[in-house]
Amino acid sequence: MPYYDQREQRETVYHAGNGFYSPYIEPEWKKERRKIRGAGNGIGLASLGYLAFTFGIAVVFMLIFEVYGMLTGVKIDFLENEIIFWSYTIFTSIVSLLVPFAIYALFVKIPVSVALPFRKMPADLAIGGILVGLGVTVIASYATEYLALVLETVGIGITAPEIETPVSVAGKILYAAALTVTPAFVEEICFRGIVMQSLRRFGDIFALVASALIFGIFHLNLVQMPYAFIMGLCIGYFVMRTGSLWVGILIHFINNSMVVLLEFFVFDKSYEVQTAVNLVINIISVIVAIGAVVFLLRRYKDMFRFGKAPGVLSPGKKTVYFIFAPVLVVALIGAFVMTLEYVYII
Repeated sequence: MPYYDQREQRETVYHAGNGFYSPYIEPEWKKERRKIRGAGNGIGLASLGYLAFTFGIAVVFMLIFEVYGMLTGVKIDFLENEIIFWSYTIFTSIVSLLVPFAIYALFVKIPVSVALPFRKMPADLAIGGILVGLGVTVIASYATEYLALVLETVGIGITAPEIETPVSVAGKILYAAALTVTPAFVEEICFRGIVMQSLRRFGDIFALVASALIFGIFHLNLVQMPYAFIMGLCIGYFVMRTGSLWVGILIHFINNSMVVLLEFFVFDKSYEVQTAVNLVINIISVIVAIGAVVFLLRRYKDMFRFGKAPGVLSPGKKTVYFIFAPVLVVALIGAFVMTLEYVYII
């Protein structure tokens, strides 16, 4: 007589010579869900590592300068010293992201050449991607503005970390490096490299959306989140299309560099001048982006299309199972708590 295991909800039968065994075969969708949740938990652990490193490095720096002050009698506030602060920012950005996500990459055993596809880029796709990226930044900026307006209607205000533009030459160099070179390389390696490439085995649409969500959420403030999510979709697509991280690095670097250059040369001008300059740049960016899209569509008939994804689950279900992986949920709660610092009641 067969033995029925109520906990597993599957029938276990006895076979002479082999003992009890289960004839149950796990459905494909459950196998896929289990693997996606496993990936979500792994990326969740890496994300928790990012949050822990970000907080831990700040504590270590404060303790170092506190001890230095006690031993020498010279008090140094590293948050006020331009050179020290921006050196600390670069160091934190590199270590807090690369270390935990590199550990995740080692854990899932993704080959370096797959996780970090630094291949030669097709020139037309690379240039097209950069020009499209310029237009997408305008869309992303307006998305942030609309989010702020919607939240204001319910009495909620949002802000981003306040950053003072350095006055010294050395401070400006470090500032520019911290906002352009460092994120362009580190964030692309982690999000469009390790995260997105490791998820592509579940389908490109899912990998693109999931990596962009993680990229946006872990900017840790609602001003940058929608902007980063939209840019993550754009950059991720062109990384997939070209098969190279270089295009992502270039789009990221150029967009961030434009912001820094505007701060250096326009921030001290009147509000009217700043508004006029931004408007002109936005119009030009949208025009060249539309031209780039038209060119790419004429050049590649399958542009902006995706092939059939492997597996049986839809990209939407895959994303839901991924986001609600238990460890990733914990990481998202941590990110939400840190985001509250930049939310206030009007």
